[in-house]
Amino acid sequence: MDWRNRLDQIKNKLKLQLHARGVDNITQMQAIFDEYDIDKSGTLDKLEFEEMLSKLGIFMTTQELTAVYNQFDKNRDGHISYDEFINTVKTDMNEKRLAVVKHAWQTLDESASGKISWGKLQTAYQVEAHPRVRTREKKSESVRAEFVETLGKFQVGGFISEQAFIQYYADVNATLPAEKDDYFVDLVLKTWGLSATNQVYVTPERTKQLEDIIFEKIRQRTHGADDEGKTVKKIFKHFDIDGFGTIEFKEFKKALETLGCVFRDNELQSLFTKFDANGNGKLDYEEFASFIARMGSGNNPNVNPVFGITREPPNQVIDKIKVTLKARGAHGIRQLGQVFRRIDNSKDHKLDRTEFQWGLRENGHVLSPSEFERIFKYFDKNNDGKIDYDEFLRGIRGHQKLDKTGDQKVTIDDLKGVYDVSFHPKFRNGQLTRDQILSEFLAQWDTLQADGTVHFAEFEDYYKDVSASIDDDEYFEAVIRSAWKLA
Repeated sequence: MDWRNRLDQIKNKLKLQLHARGVDNITQMQAIFDEYDIDKSGTLDKLEFEEMLSKLGIFMTTQELTAVYNQFDKNRDGHISYDEFINTVKTDMNEKRLAVVKHAWQTLDESASGKISWGKLQTAYQVEAHPRVRTREKKSESVRAEFVETLGKFQVGGFISEQAFIQYYADVNATLPAEKDDYFVDLVLKTWGLSATNQVYVTPERTKQLEDIIFEKIRQRTHGADDEGKTVKKIFKHFDIDGFGTIEFKEFKKALETLGCVFRDNELQSLFTKFDANGNGKLDYEEFASFIARMGSGNNPNVNPVFGITREPPNQVIDKIKVTLKARGAHGIRQLGQVFRRIDNSKDHKLDRTEFQWGLRENGHVLSPSEFERIFKYFDKNNDGKIDYDEFLRGIRGHQKLDKTGDQKVTIDDLKGVYDVSFHPKFRNGQLTRDQILSEFLAQWDTLQADGTVHFAEFEDYYKDVSASIDDDEYFEAVIRSAWKLA
């Protein structure tokens, strides 16, 4: 049988039975544990564990009991301590439960300071709205006492932090079975006087979708040598009435509406909160512009960056181009170079946007407008609306695997860390050892400048020499791919 799935079923049934007995937190769970600790040793032996499960309506064969017991007995000492018990029963809050907890915190923490007065929380907690009180399973006094005891232990200096608040509900979550999502949501919302219709929290996946939508709208408005960061900065600056470099939520909303981005208020609030770094209700739009610029490959690395960010290679687009080149075999990249040279009417080895796009399409590369802009701007090194196609071709060859920063140089240690001698003929026939081949190989480098750095010209010269001794193009490609572990 699948013990992992069976264990999950048993853990969930255990929680279901505990919930039915009115257990709402791990403090109460410990009381159940202690109830079946017959010899008061602070641990459960196998018989005590079986007794607890059977009284809770969970019955197993001897084989199943042994397997499950061993899952709880983490240190294999033949006994289950309370910590082992609770840590095995605990599960992470699912997205729905975590969302409602974060919503409650964001609403309560009005100043976004990351902490709330313990006194304020006690006053705000509406015990009469607790599901157990509403159904008369528990008295309001006992529920309040449980709340004060369990959340109160997290207070430091009279304050509860966001982390402590989430941990409190993680402990509540530990006692609830998977089927009780609605109960958990009702518990959190009602006791803090909130409704399900005004939730602020938005999932990370949805936030990413919103960011992509905003970026695409900005990209459509970006022309010439500008980048997306500059475009959004101009738009936001228009709404910065006082000229302080910040905008409030209502201005943020209007700016996005200008772009055609009309989202729900909770989604807008989630985005605004993400970029409101100091939580003062004002968004520094230069920070937001930096983020958008980074999405579009950022600013040119050869000029002073406007937003002070490091430009990142559009690896996803580069990989997409490589897949098409690889499908064309050994001559794929050579054919792309021939296309570029043919449409280079000025013979200056540079292509503008239209020429570059046409060349890629002719060679079978299908890119979305956003992908094309990202790859073009990354290789437009001097921001003049043109790219050096030799530099582009170098960028998608094997050297790019080593040259992570795109500055046309790597260290000898970088080469040493990637180079694979396994396919070297002298290693395969036993003539030289791995270390001997590696030493001989490394001695070939750093010839232009003895600075411990390998420049692209050196890398290229080395393989020109290797190429002279190999007639077969496909074999030459195979040699390079195996040496540098290229796909």
